[in-house]
Amino acid sequence: MKLQERLAIGQSLHVTWKGRIYSSLLLDISSAYLDIGVIQSLGEHVYLFPGASVVVGFGVPDRGYFRFVTMVIDEFKEPAPFVRLACPSRIERIQQRNHYRLPISMPFSYRVINDVRSHRSLITCQGYTVDISGGGLQFIGYEMLRYGDRLEIDMQYGQSLPMGLIGTVLRTMDNHDGTHQVSVQFDSLDWQQEEAIIRFVFQEQVRRRRLQL
Repeated sequence: MKLQERLAIGQSLHVTWKGRIYSSLLLDISSAYLDIGVIQSLGEHVYLFPGASVVVGFGVPDRGYFRFVTMVIDEFKEPAPFVRLACPSRIERIQQRNHYRLPISMPFSYRVINDVRSHRSLITCQGYTVDISGGGLQFIGYEMLRYGDRLEIDMQYGQSLPMGLIGTVLRTMDNHDGTHQVSVQFDSLDWQQEEAIIRFVFQEQVRRRRLQL
């Protein structure tokens, strides 16, 4: 499928340049180029010079998250400021099975919803993630869970991660200290939820790399 068949005018894009992620919108597209809105940081215009290499990411409903590497052709001021990018020769779909697992410890809450009429579905439990990806997470919790348990998960990391994620327990391990390590696979994520998790993981990777510079 061609790029112009996947993108729609006005679609949100994520542009990565020099290790930072910026938001933009698709303004126009042809077989040779795509025009996007200029990018900003803290209200200031970030100039993309001709020949610069950028990574562009976008989500497609019911299809997943895509990204491609391309080159800046130029920036224009008329009729309104925009950036022209070359159409890429290759587009990559980020497959769930290839998701990078980000090691991170952050609190979240969950409920066991095997049977919504069960008392367990009314109990909110707390845990701390070990890692997270677009495909699932590992966490440390205090409740004994079983293979096949279905969880409704609410992340507590500002507005970066979605609420109401549904996952299935794949493995549990007793840590012999009153806690358990649990592996969960996300079930039937919609494209917005998957995109939000991938974006969070990618932004955290970029942030960590910048701290090491």
